[in-house]
Amino acid sequence: MTESMHIAQLYRSVYEGDSNGEAWHGPALKPLLNDITAEQASRPPVIGRHSILQLVLHIAYWEQIELRRFLGEVVDAPLNTPDDWPSNRAITDEEWQAVLSRLQASHAALYNAIQRSTDEQLRQQVPSRNHDNYTLLHGTIHHCIYHTAQIALLKRDKR
Repeated sequence: MTESMHIAQLYRSVYEGDSNGEAWHGPALKPLLNDITAEQASRPPVIGRHSILQLVLHIAYWEQIELRRFLGEVVDAPLNTPDDWPSNRAITDEEWQAVLSRLQASHAALYNAIQRSTDEQLRQQVPSRNHDNYTLLHGTIHHCIYHTAQIALLKRDKR
């Protein structure tokens, strides 16, 4: 198996998990979100902390940014902007489903790009960054795991 395929499988498992919805680190993101309602997603845990909605939008945003970087685009993505961390608000069930669809689409696009890549592409420098694509992709996986754990804790507290 190529390193690119290994990373693609790891990335997929972090998002989808196995038949029980589990990844190597605990719950995978997609199954974790399955039974969260729009009301639960948009309810802030405490003042000044991010809601599940904000965390999901943040993950999707960075997957889109990292896909563009992985494909060789120079992307300026400042931290702590409204794109990075959208403000929290009450949403409808339809809006929540659209957010989940956006996450699915961002994940699928990056997964497909990783699957089509070569090990040589992994060694290429990310334009205007000080790391290669291998590091970029592993960072994206770690980022997803980190925020998945936050969502798992918030979900547990909302029951």
